[in-house]
Amino acid sequence: MNARRRTAAKLLSLAASGALASCTTAPGPITMVKPADFPVAVAPQVASTDGSVFPNAVSGSLYEPRRDWRPGDLVTINIVTSTTANNTDNDSLSRKGSIADTLTSFMGVPLTFGSFNGTPFSPSINTSSDQEYTGAGSAAATNNVTGQVEAVITHIDPNGTLALAGRTNVNVNGNVTSIVVTGYASPDDIAANTTISSNNVADMNVQYVGNGPLNAAHQVPWLQQILSKIWPF
Repeated sequence: MNARRRTAAKLLSLAASGALASCTTAPGPITMVKPADFPVAVAPQVASTDGSVFPNAVSGSLYEPRRDWRPGDLVTINIVTSTTANNTDNDSLSRKGSIADTLTSFMGVPLTFGSFNGTPFSPSINTSSDQEYTGAGSAAATNNVTGQVEAVITHIDPNGTLALAGRTNVNVNGNVTSIVVTGYASPDDIAANTTISSNNVADMNVQYVGNGPLNAAHQVPWLQQILSKIWPF
């Protein structure tokens, strides 16, 4: 009997240790930002066959600081966007009306419903209304984004306009912050050090997006979103 008890006690201790091991919370995988593929297929440069240091496709003066841009070249965009919007709206509405009418006869037939102290009762209408509405609204928004993003030339239009696209990802303990920039630029606005201000980029599109536990804390839960749409009060 003692041997059976010792065997049962060992089995119980092994089961308890297994249960404790299964309850231990293992750390989850680290969230990593996967590197993006190069956004454009870069063709190899063709060697000059005319013996000149300037390609045949280059037009304009030889003294201009122009460069033979190709898809795949890098351009640094200095983001200096700043927007401010203010809106104020005041509304006021006032409406008054009154009606006073007495009907004593209809088609020659007197309309009376008795009398009181010699005064006959006749149908009469006497109404008045007074409606007033006053409303005021104000809205203000300010956005400032500064920084530098290295962009890639993805396409060159026939008129020489360059299509740019770039992004930057920063991962701090699983909280990822991404800056995505796209737009169009003229080669004449690009400085000698291949930098350009965002003020000189047409159709500028800057997206500042966050993903992770900190960003999720700012999101309204899905059930609360549904209730806020269907709740009648």
